[in-house]
Amino acid sequence: MATDERKLSEEQKELVAVGASVGAGCHPCVSYHIKAGAKAGLAGDRLLAAVTSAERVAAEAGERMAAYARGQLGAEATAAAVGAPLDDALASFGAALGANDLANIERHMLAAAQLGASRTQLQEAIEMAQKVQENATRIHVREAEKLLEGSTLAAGVAAEEDGCDESCPCHTDVDADAVSVGATAAIGSAGEANSCGDSIASGQASDRTAGVAGHMAELVASAGAGDAAGLFAGMTDCRAMFEGACAQLAAAQGNTEASPATLTTAGSTKED
Repeated sequence: MATDERKLSEEQKELVAVGASVGAGCHPCVSYHIKAGAKAGLAGDRLLAAVTSAERVAAEAGERMAAYARGQLGAEATAAAVGAPLDDALASFGAALGANDLANIERHMLAAAQLGASRTQLQEAIEMAQKVQENATRIHVREAEKLLEGSTLAAGVAAEEDGCDESCPCHTDVDADAVSVGATAAIGSAGEANSCGDSIASGQASDRTAGVAGHMAELVASAGAGDAAGLFAGMTDCRAMFEGACAQLAAAQGNTEASPATLTTAGSTKED
């Protein structure tokens, strides 16, 4: 079919990238792709619509995860125990890494350090979060590809057996659960956008990117003393990392104007 040969326009690619960046919680990626989208010809109202759609999908995914995680605990877990402060800090640290939320990464890493976690323990926590991100990306990209292959095969069989075309009502009768899974898969695969690298800008997937966790592992390993003071220095380097990485991406594409604004505070941006 002719529709199978069409590719995404530059505007459409940037709409996907904006959605993936919001879903991944990657502030530098959002900043970059908002500007790249505008350069590609997207008006502000279309970019806002993309952000709004991505926020809705992320919120829906969060609600489903809350129900799913509690369902996995079993009937005996009826109320959360009052755990040790370090337990809470480590779980929160892992969640912040998974959400690519720099402000909370800093907050909960320092809290864990002040509660007695060593530099080695924090590095192990970062590496564990990185493994989870890598697995999540791989699983959901694979599931999205299966959904795509299944829908393509089904459309081909219908065309051959029934001789219908795209105007046929069967093409509008989409299973709600399939749409839901597809949306979740797209959010899961957005983990590859976290490094603000070429993977999203070019539409190419890579298992080498898994959010900020990999970068954080290097920063913690080189933090020095392993106490709270050393970790503060590491977080300063982390902020600089985001700005530098995005600036390099823009320079590599020959467009310094499209680079994200300088990160002046954790998880926030400011125009140059």
